[in-house]
Amino acid sequence: MTWLDLGNHWRNLYLLSCMMQMGALGCLFAARGWFVKQNRPACFLTGVASTPLVQYLWTLLLALCWPAAPQMVYIGGLPVLSILAVLVLTIANVLKVKQLALRGMAFVKRILHFDKPALMVLCFALCMVLLLAPACVRFMSSTSALNHGGDAGEYMARALKYCQDRDLVSLLDKDDQTGLFRPNSHFPSMELYFSYGLFHADGNYGYPYDKPAFTGMGMLIFYAAAAYGALLMIFCRNRKSCVLLGAVLFNLVPDLYFSVATAPRDIWRILAVLWAAAVFCGLTEEGNWKQYLGKLFLSFFVCFTAMSAHVVCFVVLPFVVIAWVVWRFMRHGMLQYGGAWKTLARSVGMAAAGALGTLTAFSGNLWCFVKWGQMSPWRLMTTYTDAPWYEMYLYGEYKLEETTTHLSFWESWDAILMDYATPIGTWGFFAAAAVLLIVLVYLICVRIGMGRKARTMKSEVRDAQEAGAIGIIIHNRQPGAQTASLAGLCALLTLLTLAPMTGLLDSPLYSFSGTFVNMPRYTLQWFLLACVMVCALLSALADVWPALTARLRKPVWLKQVPAWLCVAVCLFGMVKGLNQTGYTNTFYRYSRGVMENEDILLDNGFRTRYGLLARVAEEVPQDQKILLTRPAYQYPIGVRGLILTANPVVSLMNEPLENVENALRERNVALLATAPDFWDERYFAKSCLSEYLNALPAEQIIQTEHMRLYLVDAALVPAAQAIYDELYPAEGGEL
Repeated sequence: MTWLDLGNHWRNLYLLSCMMQMGALGCLFAARGWFVKQNRPACFLTGVASTPLVQYLWTLLLALCWPAAPQMVYIGGLPVLSILAVLVLTIANVLKVKQLALRGMAFVKRILHFDKPALMVLCFALCMVLLLAPACVRFMSSTSALNHGGDAGEYMARALKYCQDRDLVSLLDKDDQTGLFRPNSHFPSMELYFSYGLFHADGNYGYPYDKPAFTGMGMLIFYAAAAYGALLMIFCRNRKSCVLLGAVLFNLVPDLYFSVATAPRDIWRILAVLWAAAVFCGLTEEGNWKQYLGKLFLSFFVCFTAMSAHVVCFVVLPFVVIAWVVWRFMRHGMLQYGGAWKTLARSVGMAAAGALGTLTAFSGNLWCFVKWGQMSPWRLMTTYTDAPWYEMYLYGEYKLEETTTHLSFWESWDAILMDYATPIGTWGFFAAAAVLLIVLVYLICVRIGMGRKARTMKSEVRDAQEAGAIGIIIHNRQPGAQTASLAGLCALLTLLTLAPMTGLLDSPLYSFSGTFVNMPRYTLQWFLLACVMVCALLSALADVWPALTARLRKPVWLKQVPAWLCVAVCLFGMVKGLNQTGYTNTFYRYSRGVMENEDILLDNGFRTRYGLLARVAEEVPQDQKILLTRPAYQYPIGVRGLILTANPVVSLMNEPLENVENALRERNVALLATAPDFWDERYFAKSCLSEYLNALPAEQIIQTEHMRLYLVDAALVPAAQAIYDELYPAEGGEL
């Protein structure tokens, strides 16, 4: 029986549960009009994208209120609630079956109607989906993300530990005195989400019973795509050609494949930001005081949930809220004369509630800064030394160069927008700038027109006005106002969320511009918004085109210029996205080898990489210690190792050569596990610990393509030799 056979049952149970939850949340959001009442498809997709966030919050709720709840409560509560929600919706609408059926038929007819340009874009979009889907599906249940030794392994290990001890405090702890994990300033949202997946087993939470958790990790890309689709629906107003264009442009987002394959927290962050943007697009400040209090809580809740996804959200999420506040003020100015300052005040109040939610989720980082005076998304370290390895550590692991590099946007815009790799950043930026300028001109013209009308009305009723008996309120009923409003919001979201990348927020403490340029995967959410902006511009152009050409003696083909322009952009996107040479940076280009990778297709990469470590670790007595250079190695050995760079352990790196042996003996260390390149090419090589370990007898050093084990306790050699010969029979003999 293989790991695939063993895990498929639990994976299928997990998938069934998730599909029930997606369907229920999508239907609930669509039926209630959350959060864009006039756009039911966008509401449905927003509900679908909410699924993993609801699963995380459900696990967090149980961790706070009932951590020792039976396993079936953790995994069964949400499916049961989903069934109840669907039943309630069905019963509530049972008398409207005929009406709903007619509306459904009309909706299907609208969906199936395509003009020629939209049909061409549909063909391109389907081709792109068929090219990208295999890579996404293969990764959905693959352990590939864990095989790179990155953050995913650490999050899985933390999730495993929570499933075993149900201790939320240990997840929140920033000053770990044991050294099981590196100090991490992130809120443990992803760890709780992984815990929800790990609970879908028969009591054995780790490998090989963890296929549901890996499936959940892979499904994040589909949830993020749902949130992205919701934004396309909102800003393109369901215009088919523009929405489908978004599927083609999705391929042009740089470094997206890398994040899907190796860095699930990137996708977790993207999902959270796009979901928050979709929610705020439908929020209003209107209503009585009870409704307003409810919206204050909703703003707090949305921002807390999004901020808890990743520390980078601290410099992205506030700009989403600021864009919403400015948009509500501008929108009021476009649609109504009078009362704008009240709208602004209520919007700012909701933004303040969102800021409180953001700070609540960011409180771990603030605590670290107060305690240690440093705040980094990567490491929190309190050991400062003049040892030769430390400077290399700061530059390599602490990202010192990236976090101290300050850039000027206009001097480095091609690097910031990655113009050398993909056109989507440049397109999105200039599209947003042009749209915002046009919307501001439109706003000024509308305000001038409404002001003139208000002065005329006041002069006609001057006596009553002077007595204070009449207030003037004028509404703008022009059809272009809604188009300008949505286009303006999309432009504000695109431009304001670009701010951290431009250097405007750089400070002596931290440089966001240098970080984002040197680590471009942290900017993925912005490039997705840039894709939406391009589609929104074409949709807005299609809305206003009839008015622009109304006075022209035009041929028939001129009416469809915006639609054919959409086809042209789609064609260019296909050509650019499928290009295999030059500086093209696309999902397709880097995912081509997925279907040829045996480790991914057979999903045996986990055992290939970690099988030796896991087996040798089983031979280490429980009273002896295992040192690890990467937190990711905790998962395959069941969270029993100590991280070498953790604060309680890192002092081993400072020991002089003559003291290393005694220090290891005092700590009762039996084994140190690392990867050859991770040990030899980083700061470890500059420590006396490295010199001591590499001087061990040859039989005490085991090395494979992926791992190197230093057997500090020579008593492990016979068992390790036997395991090595069993796993690598063709390479038998001396280690």
